[in-house]
Amino acid sequence: MINKEAPGHATAATLATADAAYTMFVGTAIDREVSAGRFAWVGGLGEEITAWATAGKDVPSQHGQILDRILRALSAHAGRDSLRTLLRLPAYLGTAASDRLRAERRLATLVAHGHRIEDIAELVFAEGAGSGSVHSREFAACLLHELVLTSGRVEEYPALCSFAGELVDEGHPLAALPLSLLPTERGLRRPPNADNTWTWFVPPTPLAVFDGPELHASPSMRRRTADIDMTEISVDALAEVMGAAVQHWRSASNGMVAAQEFWSPDPVAPDDFAAVFERLPLAPWPEGESTAQLYASTSHSVLRVLLSAAKRSPAYGSGLYGAYGRLAAWRSLRGLTGAPADTPLTRVAELVEQTEWFRIATTSDWFHEVAWDLAVAALRPGRREIAVLAATDTD
Repeated sequence: MINKEAPGHATAATLATADAAYTMFVGTAIDREVSAGRFAWVGGLGEEITAWATAGKDVPSQHGQILDRILRALSAHAGRDSLRTLLRLPAYLGTAASDRLRAERRLATLVAHGHRIEDIAELVFAEGAGSGSVHSREFAACLLHELVLTSGRVEEYPALCSFAGELVDEGHPLAALPLSLLPTERGLRRPPNADNTWTWFVPPTPLAVFDGPELHASPSMRRRTADIDMTEISVDALAEVMGAAVQHWRSASNGMVAAQEFWSPDPVAPDDFAAVFERLPLAPWPEGESTAQLYASTSHSVLRVLLSAAKRSPAYGSGLYGAYGRLAAWRSLRGLTGAPADTPLTRVAELVEQTEWFRIATTSDWFHEVAWDLAVAALRPGRREIAVLAATDTD
């Protein structure tokens, strides 16, 4: 008979042939032990499961489920002992490099959300701290930039700044990101009086919430813009950059992405944008469909939409998580503003603030309207170029 007050009965061997009920029981015991601040059995079970996998044995699904339960429990329980225990356990039991990389990026998100930055700085980033961790340098790179999103205090810790400098020297992709939030990222900052339900994340819902009024083209607008002739100048290379935040919707799932650019020799006044926009030959709104519903928006709202899309899992596959999601969102903003590829991110941020932003209701038949839909438009600085990004996915 199972003694539910003494979890030490569970071993890698017993789990290898366990049924769903027993596996669930062990998972509940893990949560209970971690909540009570007891990590010896939990860490020992994780290490035993790891040893089973590294011995070349087939890894049963129960082992992966229990390791995941252990990592989630330890990630959510702030404290140095729980973090030390977590750092001794791998994020993934298999041998596929891509899956291991994805698992470490996911774990970095969990740790950044669940643990105190001062503990992370000491146990992960301080000199000599790496000797107690089984995780890769990529885990640390992701964790650093996840902390930028969750803490806002990264620059207060010399060990974190020193590691960021190493990433710059290595040419790591995440090194392009600053260690503090940029002005356009003001919507990611937790308000001083926010309760525990607050989040910057835009939830996956087909019922989009817009932060500005719906814009309509009036007869006078149409008269003023009658001579403005927008020419499509879309090229595949820039379309790919514009769609960076949603590329995984298409590459890993059933997603569709439409990214288009238009140019006019005459500037478009922001107040007349609706009249010009309704004449654009946009792929998601084929000729004959009703005019798309256009809403005024802001730079920080568009960034939140793009970052949420990048972080979110598509119908199939996984999301990019926070660190690479932030990088992808800024890559999309670079494309939407028309900034050259070598433009420093601080300059891209300036261009973002000089751009007029709009969001579009995803009511066309092109959109699946399940839980993965977005459409944004940008009137670029100079007011002669318009960029439009739309994406959708379904299961």
